[in-house]
Amino acid sequence: MTIEKIRVSIGSASVLGLYPKQFEVPPTTCYIMTYKEGLCSANCAFCPQSRSSTSKSGTLSRISWPIFDFEEFLNKMKYLTPSKRFKRICIQSLNYPENFKDLMEIVIKIKNISNASISVAIPPVSKENLKELKLIGVDRIGIALDGATKEIFNRIKGEDVKGPYTWEGHHQALKDATDVFSREGVSTHLIMGLGETEKEMLERIEELNKSSILVSLFAFTPVKGTKFENMNQPDLQSYRKLQLSRYLIINKSKSIEDFTFNSKGAIINININKRDLRTIIEDKEAFMTSGCPNCNRPYYTSRPSGPMYNYPRKLTSEEEVEIYKSLERFVK
Repeated sequence: MTIEKIRVSIGSASVLGLYPKQFEVPPTTCYIMTYKEGLCSANCAFCPQSRSSTSKSGTLSRISWPIFDFEEFLNKMKYLTPSKRFKRICIQSLNYPENFKDLMEIVIKIKNISNASISVAIPPVSKENLKELKLIGVDRIGIALDGATKEIFNRIKGEDVKGPYTWEGHHQALKDATDVFSREGVSTHLIMGLGETEKEMLERIEELNKSSILVSLFAFTPVKGTKFENMNQPDLQSYRKLQLSRYLIINKSKSIEDFTFNSKGAIINININKRDLRTIIEDKEAFMTSGCPNCNRPYYTSRPSGPMYNYPRKLTSEEEVEIYKSLERFVK
């Protein structure tokens, strides 16, 4: 059966001319999502696409994903002006029986009209399926852990919510993905604000980084209609500490021994000096959206009015000062 419909994030649809409104910060990646009638067969407690969600069906996190004709989408992609062309295409796959077949068709048809790099965010699949995706041109695979610990994973997307996923299954899928896509072509997401300590988050980031899995950090975002709709977003200062610490582990070869924690697992000292902190903030990367190359995900977990957890653009000088003031007490 040929795919007829696709969901496109509203920012990507705007760049493509499928949606009339223009946004202040356009996405640098084109975000699309497999379409199916009804909801995902998984039951992740934070996700509006989960099978028990009563959220609007066209949302993922706090972003709208309208439905478009797939051929119209391909036509718009094909004839984008050079100044508007996306640097990457990210395909988000729901969990349903035909998802892999749909993914294959989507990738093949996109590769016929675009040279952009393609990432696929997918539930765990077999190693054979991963090899097929690589063969047709996918260059990155994302398999989201979301939870920093096994206990949290089970509570948000595993057995505690009657979900199809297991901690061990996700880790095996990530290992399989590194076998197929090399040690530079695999990503995962971790969500802060689900009950983990800062120490637990850094331990997980370090473990995954040692396996050459790129860890993207996001702030929990409550969405109406989900099981976690009444939970709060994480403390912004705590999130800044983790953004900085993630950057140091991934980009500066720091280890868990470079951080001091209190009895509650909160970071109280980071082994860098104030000059290092200023340099990192001026480089800006640590506090921008983390993810696949050329991914900025505008306002995916932050409202344009703030607070801004992941910046989808370069920081202003005022934002640099604000971040420095929030972090200087944690460094030498």
